Amino acid sequence: MNFLLIPLLLFVPVPQSAHPPDAVVERLAKTGVFAFGPVGYAAIISHGEKDYRTVFNRSSALEDFEKLYSSGNLQAKCYALVGIHKLDPTRFKELVQPLRDSKETLNTMTGCILSREAFGAVIKQIESGRFS
Repeated sequence: MNFLLIPLLLFVPVPQSAHPPDAVVERLAKTGVFAFGPVGYAAIISHGEKDYRTVFNRSSALEDFEKLYSSGNLQAKCYALVGIHKLDPTRFKELVQPLRDSKETLNTMTGCILSREAFGAVIKQIESGRFS
């Protein structure tokens, strides 16, 4: 066995991925409910909204919301659309045009009320500026 090879391998650069995993975006992609404002009996900000705010305050926010929109569940897509609506209204219009009449449902929460709403209806609320 060639023992000179082993020390040399210690200096070989290991390729890094272009973008390391993003725990916040990954968690938000699987969020169980779309909610803004105080929710639940304790009237607290939802975990999804906290993650949304974290992403929104990044310099890479638009890119991160695009990634979230393409990889997330319907609740996550709504958070992504809120961010895209604020950061790039033209891109928002492009994304939602074919979805305006979508009857797919997602989990939403307003105050203490957990409900299911049509994706198209939530898109119209986002467009109206309800989730600012």
